Amino acid sequence: MVMIAKSAVIAPASAWPAIRNPVLNQDLNQFIGRNVFGFAHANLGVVSAANRDRGAIAIVGRHGEFVRVSVSLLTRDGAILYASDLTAGDIKRASAANLAHPGALLTAPHEIILDPSPGD
Repeated sequence: MVMIAKSAVIAPASAWPAIRNPVLNQDLNQFIGRNVFGFAHANLGVVSAANRDRGAIAIVGRHGEFVRVSVSLLTRDGAILYASDLTAGDIKRASAANLAHPGALLTAPHEIILDPSPGD
């Protein structure tokens, strides 16, 4: 007797292929006031400011966190903004770093640049 086993692999929501476009610096202003969605489509907060010259946005988290995020972490699907590599925990840690070092910039989930670049 031959038995054939079938198995299904379920991937997290963020692993499903999605057609998302990179966000360009000149497009950052249009996302002010919109939500940013992170890993597993978690609501990370609202875009409160954008700096096209620096290539960063400021996010106010759902619990009052304040974070600056590099455009390199952002993708878009139409008018929806994603930072799929970030979690709410990353926002909390980056906010704490920003309190200790104003101007800190989140460039990757666990990489925070503490010193602002010259001219900031």
